[in-house]
Amino acid sequence: MSLIQEGIKKGLIKLDDEQKYITYINQNKKRNYSNHEEQVQAETFLKLVLTYGYDQKRIRLFVPVVMGSSTKEADIIVYNDDGHKSPHIVVECKKQEVSELEFTQAVEQGFSYASVWKRNLY
Repeated sequence: MSLIQEGIKKGLIKLDDEQKYITYINQNKKRNYSNHEEQVQAETFLKLVLTYGYDQKRIRLFVPVVMGSSTKEADIIVYNDDGHKSPHIVVECKKQEVSELEFTQAVEQGFSYASVWKRNLY
């Protein structure tokens, strides 16, 4: 059984009939599943919950991150607490086939999001 099928079976996600849109049940967030990056985000979310055992209540997807005068969006944040105040893991997802440069940029993007959280904690 694939992670997607298991996620549907366990009520973590649902796909519409055309499998064009995915809804993350706990957050009631609907996204375009035909986007390749969204497919990676869904698999990553499900792997965090189903494979690594993180509580879905401590995971937030598509979290606004204020960086200066602009607002970006962290793909996935796993928190240490139920109140979502103490980030444990920040995940930046990209489609499966990316260049080395795109991969490096994604890593830097994830670190920049994490550093914003760290500054806000102190």
